[in-house]
Amino acid sequence: MSTRLTPSEDFPQDLTALGLSEVEVLNSKIHRELDYEYTHDGELSMETEVRHEELTEELERRDQQPESEPVQPDVAARRLS
Repeated sequence: MSTRLTPSEDFPQDLTALGLSEVEVLNSKIHRELDYEYTHDGELSMETEVRHEELTEELERRDQQPESEPVQPDVAARRLS
């Protein structure tokens, strides 16, 4: 398993369909790719830059949106106790 996501590798078309942890993993891989490209190539791939921007926008959208996952019944019951 690679810790980076190169421009030639598949990238999801719809980030909203992914869970938060999946988006965070993709974000980490893109950051590693950005670092790699900068240190090895001296410049960034346009594809990697676009992916980074898409991930940043998605993470910001999720930060501003209330939690959409339902609270588990047993967790809610413990909170009320």
